[in-house]
Amino acid sequence: MKPMTWLGLVLLLVLSACTGSGNGEGGSLADTSTTGIAVNGTSGPASGTSGDPGKKEKSNEQVKLVVATYFLRDQVKVAVEKYEQLHPNVDIELHAASTSGKDLNDVMNKQEQFIKTSNTAMLAGKGPDIIELDQLPSEQYVKRGLLVDLHELMDQDADFHKENYFTNIMDHVQSGGDGGLYGMPLYFSLVGLYGNVEAIEQAGVSFDDDSWTLNDFIDTIKQLKQKGDPSYIFMGEERYFLEQLVTENFEKLITVTNGEPQLDTNALAEMMEQVQKMADDGLLHKMGNYQRLTAVGESGTDSKNPAYFMDAELYSLRDALLYAPFPRTALYAKPHLVNAGGGGYFKPFGQLGINANSDHPQEAWDFIQFLLNEESVQAYFDEHLDASPGFPMNRSVYEQQKSKLLQDGTVTSGNGPKVPVDPDMLAQVDHYINTAVHAVGGPSKLSETIYNETEAFFAGQKSASDVAKVIANKINLLLNE
Repeated sequence: MKPMTWLGLVLLLVLSACTGSGNGEGGSLADTSTTGIAVNGTSGPASGTSGDPGKKEKSNEQVKLVVATYFLRDQVKVAVEKYEQLHPNVDIELHAASTSGKDLNDVMNKQEQFIKTSNTAMLAGKGPDIIELDQLPSEQYVKRGLLVDLHELMDQDADFHKENYFTNIMDHVQSGGDGGLYGMPLYFSLVGLYGNVEAIEQAGVSFDDDSWTLNDFIDTIKQLKQKGDPSYIFMGEERYFLEQLVTENFEKLITVTNGEPQLDTNALAEMMEQVQKMADDGLLHKMGNYQRLTAVGESGTDSKNPAYFMDAELYSLRDALLYAPFPRTALYAKPHLVNAGGGGYFKPFGQLGINANSDHPQEAWDFIQFLLNEESVQAYFDEHLDASPGFPMNRSVYEQQKSKLLQDGTVTSGNGPKVPVDPDMLAQVDHYINTAVHAVGGPSKLSETIYNETEAFFAGQKSASDVAKVIANKINLLLNE
C-alpha cells in the first residue's frame, strides 16, 4: 500500500469513491456534520473578526466553533461528540467535505470544489474557526495574515507541554518562512529509503545516509552496481524521482529576491541533469518493469532481491514491519541538498489552523489539543489499523503503540500472513522519527507541475535550463500570487 507514495493519494481517493455509498455519503461537497444541520463546503463564517489569540474566553460563555475538514472526517467526528459532552458550553459544527464519488473524476472535482470554496471564504475574511490545511494553499493564508500563529497560544497556555510531542516535527513544519506555526499536524509520515542490508554488506560499500548529498548517493549506487549482484539499484522512473527530490527539498530550492520567493532555476536544472545521468547509467529502474515485493512474509527469504534501495513512506510502526521488502531491511534517509544539513524527512498530515478572524481562538486551540491527546481519536485507528493517517504527534500514544506491538509479537494486514515484530526495525524507526527535521511539501500544484513539465526534458525535446525556467515561472506565480 504505502511504499509507492505518489500512487497513495490516488488509491485512497479511488477506494473512497468505491466505498463512499456504504458510509451514507451523497453527492454534495460536504454532506455530514456531527452536530446541527448538514452543510456544504467551508463557507460557514467564523463569527466576529477579533482574532486576538491572547483573549481569554469565559468558561461559561456559550461558544460555537465551526470546524472544516477534508480527510479527517471520521476521527474528528468521534472527537466532537466527546468534546461537546465534556464542554456543554461549546457547540461544534463540523463541515466534513465528501471524499466519495461515482468515479475518480467525481472525487477529484469535489476536492477542487473544497479547495475553491475554502479559498473564497478565507480570502473574504470569513471561513471556519478551525480549518484543515493539507489541501489548501496555507502559505497564501499566512502571507495575508489569515491564520493565527499557534506559537503565541502555546506560550500563553500553562497546560500545554511541548515536550509531550515530537518537537522536531513541530519545529520544522513549513510555516511561511517567518518562524511561525500556522498549522498543527495531528499526524505525520516518515519519508526515506528501504535498504537491502545483506546485498549492501556483500558489496562492501559504506556510506553515511545521515547527511549524504545527491552526488554522494549517486557515487554510492554506482559502486554498488559495480560490485554487487542485484539486477537494479534503485526503483524509480525519472520524472517521479525528480518530483520526489524537489518536494523533499523544496524550501532549500527557494531564494528571496526583492522580498519575493523565487525557485532557483540553476539548482533545478542541475538536479534534472543528475537524474537523467542516473537513468543513462542504469541506476534507475522504471516502475512497472518489476514484480512488486510486499510484506516480508510474502517475499520469502531469498537474499538476492533485485534491488539495493526502494522508496519508503511509513505511516505507522506496522508499516515498517509489514512492508519491509528484504529479509534484512534498513531504514535510510533520502539524499540531501548540499548544505541542507542532516536528518530524515517527514510529511505532515491533518494540519489544523485557526482562522485569524475567529472570535474564539482559545476554544479553537483547546479543541486542537483535545485532538492531539484524546484517546478515543487514537482508538478509532486501533479499530481501523490499515487506515492510519500517520504517526501520532503525541509521544505517549506512539509509545503505547510500540509497546502493544512488542507484546503482540506479530502483525498482519487483512488476510495476509503474520509477520514477526522485529525489535531492530522498531529501533530504527525510533531513531528516524526523532531525527526527522526536513518537511516534505511545497505550494499547491508543485508535484503536478514538476511531473508534467519535465516530460519534454526526459524525452530529449527540451534542455534542462529551458524546462527549469518554465517550471520556475509557474511555481513563482503560486508563491507570489
